[in-house]
Amino acid sequence: MTARRVAAIALAGAVLLSAGLAVAARAAQEPRRWVTLDGRDWTQFAPKEKQAYVAGFLAGAAVGATSNGDTAVIRTTVDSLYRTRGLQFPLGHIVYATQLDEFYWWDNHIPIPLYLALPSINQRLQQQAHDR
Repeated sequence: MTARRVAAIALAGAVLLSAGLAVAARAAQEPRRWVTLDGRDWTQFAPKEKQAYVAGFLAGAAVGATSNGDTAVIRTTVDSLYRTRGLQFPLGHIVYATQLDEFYWWDNHIPIPLYLALPSINQRLQQQAHDR
């Protein structure tokens, strides 16, 4: 996955959060940039914030599957990928949110940025499905 695609995916999640769900920040801190969000932030998100972040991430991944800026082409491509299970992140946002909860339960995972944790979790889930 290219750095540009990862950035686009993570940006989509950050846009959803900034559109109405503020990142939980300590009183004396400025809101953190999306690239710095990690397990500390994840564990402070409310359930709806977690769902919004993951839904935005998944939407960004789906849009990242197309390089064309034409919204009709994006819609058609994403709809087709969804129907054929060809999306890079094929599972629902609840699955990924639950997996992130479990991932960040481990203290050594806390410093890992969200935008890196999600692809890692997805890869593990896909490998488990393939092994069955």
